Amino acid sequence: MLFTINPNLTFYSREFPNQWDPSMTVESAHDSSSGFASDVPSYTYSGTNMSTFKGGMRSDASDSPFELNSRKYSDASDSPCETSPRKAHRNFTSSTPKQPNHYNAHDLNMHYRMSTPSPLSYRSSSSMGTPSSLSQKSQKSQYSHSNTSSQRHHPHQHPPQTPSSYPQTPVISYKNPAYEYQLDKHMEQIQYNIKRIELQEDCHVTKQSKYRHHKPSLFDLITDDVIVKIFSHLSSDQLCRASRVCQRWYRVVWDPLLWKRIVINSERINVDKAVKYLTKRLSYNTPTVCVIVEKINLNGCEKLTDKGLHTIAKRCPELRHLEIQGCSNVTNHSLFEVVSYCVNLEHLDVTGCPCITRISLTPQIMQQATAHHLRQIYLRTLDMTDCYALEDEGLQVIATHCSQLQFLYLRRCVRIGDAGLQYIAYYCSGLKELSISDCKKVTDFGVCELAKIGTNLRYLSVAKCDKISDVGIIQLCKHCTKLRYLNLRGCEAVSDDSMDVLARHCSKIKSLDIGKCDVTDEGLCVLAQNCPQLKKLSLKSCDAITDAGVKFVAKSCRQLQQFNIQDCHLTVDAYRTIKKYCKKCFIEHTNPGFY
Repeated sequence: MLFTINPNLTFYSREFPNQWDPSMTVESAHDSSSGFASDVPSYTYSGTNMSTFKGGMRSDASDSPFELNSRKYSDASDSPCETSPRKAHRNFTSSTPKQPNHYNAHDLNMHYRMSTPSPLSYRSSSSMGTPSSLSQKSQKSQYSHSNTSSQRHHPHQHPPQTPSSYPQTPVISYKNPAYEYQLDKHMEQIQYNIKRIELQEDCHVTKQSKYRHHKPSLFDLITDDVIVKIFSHLSSDQLCRASRVCQRWYRVVWDPLLWKRIVINSERINVDKAVKYLTKRLSYNTPTVCVIVEKINLNGCEKLTDKGLHTIAKRCPELRHLEIQGCSNVTNHSLFEVVSYCVNLEHLDVTGCPCITRISLTPQIMQQATAHHLRQIYLRTLDMTDCYALEDEGLQVIATHCSQLQFLYLRRCVRIGDAGLQYIAYYCSGLKELSISDCKKVTDFGVCELAKIGTNLRYLSVAKCDKISDVGIIQLCKHCTKLRYLNLRGCEAVSDDSMDVLARHCSKIKSLDIGKCDVTDEGLCVLAQNCPQLKKLSLKSCDAITDAGVKFVAKSCRQLQQFNIQDCHLTVDAYRTIKKYCKKCFIEHTNPGFY
């Protein structure tokens, strides 16, 4: 504790405990309720009485609020008609020397320290709440008000002091060094933050300027690299809107790293004009072509026409990935131009484009190409799902020119049959994934032709091809021994014989769907015993499956992650067995009794 004591201060003596010196001055009010000295400064008024014992009564009971108010008004008047006792009192106080340790109220740090009491003083004064402490607080506030008023009327005079006729009680000043240090650090941090904000602010109004400039936000503190990373998650139309925010965003938005792909998925945008503007804007050093764009996604853009694809073909020679799902206005002519001029194109998705019937090079390119390799389209992935107009003749053209295909999806191409699959098996020998689900014309003959692909085939879906039976599946399993995914849902002519061959030749299969197939517990047990790596198995609507087969699968294939037993006649015991042995398995069922 730090005590600040007036040089003229005298203390009580042991011999004369009732004597006290009225000229004693203090800086802080003593909290009599707790026994600790408060650090609240009283530089505008003299101290109040203090009792050395807890709960002691004040001796200056004469300083009532009425007397303080009268004293305030009497001190503020300068008229010569002032009463003699008051004038004598004023003369006496004016001759009294000024109190030491007087703080400068204009000092910001000192003013903050004086006006903010320590937590100790709050706890000591407010928690105890004795009558003496409350009376001292009220007297202090009243007397402070009177002194402030007198200073307002007499700015050049010293603040009036308590006359000697009124008793005063010495109060010892208390200062907490640790708390003051924290206040100083807090003030320094505030001043530092103010200066930093002032330096960052460009918002200043000069005499010549009539408008206030834009005030920068915290987003301006982020570097351009971070902004580019954030903007990389926006689509192309959203990037164009962001470029209109400010000059910095305009500069960052057109960074080449953000335009390796163009993504527009809006039905209302005029995509033809958008593609033309973007490809022209992104042609930095090459005015006629845009070499930085490698991927274009225009899914759902119904307003896309052959004109937009013509622009892509002419200005994006480095294009590798193109998706135009649901673009019903696109025809073969514009698609021929894309595959002819974009020689690096590897992925093409024309799902839901009913006007697409084939994929080939343009007639001009075909006439100029003399060698066989010059007539090839080096596509790796082709998705023609829901291209209803595709027939076997068009599939023959595709297989002839796209012999490097590895992933081919022909879902719901209802016009293709065994002849088209024969061309696929002959020309596309490196095919890894093939889906011909819902192709009703495909029979066992087409599946036997696909078996000629051999061990390269890893994924095959013939779901809902109800003309396929054990004949085609057995031939397929004998030659395609590296199958990892096989979908036979809806092939009701497939039975336990196919499961026996599949289990013996394709033991590493991981996903199998035999929903609605004529499979019993016998075929299921053979499958589970020879294929322990199964992770996904669907037995939906297999009426011949019972609890015995399901329990054997659960005990043998403990790596199952997804098990579909919907519409199967199973009990709760089978369900509990699956939960017991396949800890991480997600079970799909329709039995409300399972829990």
